[in-house]
Amino acid sequence: MTLLSIILVVLLERLIKPTQGFQYQTYYQKYAELTRNFLNGEHKHSAEIFIVLWLAVPVCLVAIIQAVLGYGVLGLVFSAFILFICYGCPQHRLWYQAYLEAAAREDKQACFHYAEQLGQKMDDANSEQAGETLGEALIWVNFRHYFAVIFWFVILGPAGAILYVFARNLAKNSQIDENQNWLSQASLRLFEILVWVPARLTGFAFLFVGHFSKALPVWFAGLTQLKKGSRVYLAQVAKAAEPIDVPESDCLTEPCLMLKLAKRALLFLLSVIAVLTLAGYL
Repeated sequence: MTLLSIILVVLLERLIKPTQGFQYQTYYQKYAELTRNFLNGEHKHSAEIFIVLWLAVPVCLVAIIQAVLGYGVLGLVFSAFILFICYGCPQHRLWYQAYLEAAAREDKQACFHYAEQLGQKMDDANSEQAGETLGEALIWVNFRHYFAVIFWFVILGPAGAILYVFARNLAKNSQIDENQNWLSQASLRLFEILVWVPARLTGFAFLFVGHFSKALPVWFAGLTQLKKGSRVYLAQVAKAAEPIDVPESDCLTEPCLMLKLAKRALLFLLSVIAVLTLAGYL
């Protein structure tokens, strides 16, 4: 059922544009609104304990529904629905398409704006000098919204996907919402724990679809470094797996090649999941 759900969702994500009712943000926001007083810290409690309890409610609810529905047709539909609302990043795809159009007409200011929307880190808030390339930012976007979601879906089923995306969104919102700032450090630590293993597996996939001999030492070097952030680690492995030498004025080649690397890696991981499923290990 896991493999069927993944294949179905991957195909649907490419064929249709999901409405708000088919995006996890809708359900996250409703749950956040119901628990707003607790999220805003109006009750005294430990951040770590609160996050565990807060995430346990939707995760357990999804797990119970899945258990009741079983592994028949209804169970498959529910499982695929949960994965579908958690999988992908439609808004980022729109921003990337807008970036490509801006780059094609050589509109540097628009390119900078859309790159910022896509999450590219800048050295200085008032400068257009990038602290990371757009391609590296896209690697991270694809990992957070595709690779990691599939990983936790395979490990824990629909409940795992909900656990991951709710924890990811909580870590993000706690950085920008002053009322939730008391949760920021604990939620970021939890998010880093959740992505540590899938980031190393994703880096392993980059080895096989990219330049293996150059990327292998980089992958090994960060394999056991607990303090190295997953974002930096994946960027380093991706750059080694896909060496790119383009002029500084070229805004198209680097992000396009990095995105192609991410797509090849995703296909590789899906192939591994399929083989393990057919062999009876999943």
